[in-house]
Amino acid sequence: MSAARRLVLVADIGGTNARFALARGAGAEIGLEVASVLPTADHASLEDVLGIFLEGKGRPGIDAAAICAAGPVRGEGGAAEIHMTNCAWNISVGAIAAATGVSHPLLMNDFAALARAVPELKPGDVHAIGGGAARVGAPIALLGAGTGLGVAALVPDGKGSHIVLPGEGGHADLAPTDARELAVLERLMASYGHVSVERVLSGPGLVALHAALCALEGKAVEGQPTGADISEWASAGRSPVAMEAVSLFCSWLGSVAGNLALTFGAEGGVFIGGGIVPGWISRHPGLFDEALFRQRFEAKGRFAAYLAEIPVHAIMRADAALLGLARAALGEPL
Repeated sequence: MSAARRLVLVADIGGTNARFALARGAGAEIGLEVASVLPTADHASLEDVLGIFLEGKGRPGIDAAAICAAGPVRGEGGAAEIHMTNCAWNISVGAIAAATGVSHPLLMNDFAALARAVPELKPGDVHAIGGGAARVGAPIALLGAGTGLGVAALVPDGKGSHIVLPGEGGHADLAPTDARELAVLERLMASYGHVSVERVLSGPGLVALHAALCALEGKAVEGQPTGADISEWASAGRSPVAMEAVSLFCSWLGSVAGNLALTFGAEGGVFIGGGIVPGWISRHPGLFDEALFRQRFEAKGRFAAYLAEIPVHAIMRADAALLGLARAALGEPL
């Protein structure tokens, strides 16, 4: 059967939501029908939500399946599985095959799937955040904050294409750059011990940042605010502590993104995915401080000029990871 006629099930499993779609097509003509977004906390397993999705679609004949999740892939082939970092689900190739009837489903890290979509993103799919022009054929880096923080890269293979490198950079150490950040880090260390990048640059991380700042100011945290609450307060100018939490988030994200660009030599650009930054840009204009992000992105001493030329884009297309999955399942090249 030609790739254009094959029906592919794709699913992006995050710590908060599971997104499902059916895909068909080939090349630039892959079409996605996004049919379901289900909260992971409301369901016991991936198998449960796969059953709900497929029953709702009338149990169509699936030719292939590709699923990504937030966490590293362990094992290979039919033994591959992901023990999710910020969700109780364990996802295995065997369980996917049993639930879908597909004999050889694909399983990959969520940012590996997102990386596969980058070459097909159009100008309207992204929001530019400064820098110069991307160097064709150079490495590309991705990161993004949501329930956790994901990292991946596209590295040239020397044959005109790329190799996807997923990583777990969200669990690297968080580094302060000034006295205020050091004070916040010390407060977080008192609560958590090891303070990773993800401990701050995520939805729960924004809550932790806000709590640390309240403690430093001698203020009690009112209620049990979520990351969305803190974003709303900061956007409306209702809380100086919330506003500082968002400012620190933008600063630290810039530092981490700059580190990633240096690590991979990402002259092909840096792309920001996840739910937080694209959500701020679309729903709270001005909340994401692009100037502050760029300042910290470039603040790398002798390599400031090097980083100033690297373009950064936020991925605004909500189904980009599903597109990457469909391309992988259909055998589309990078």
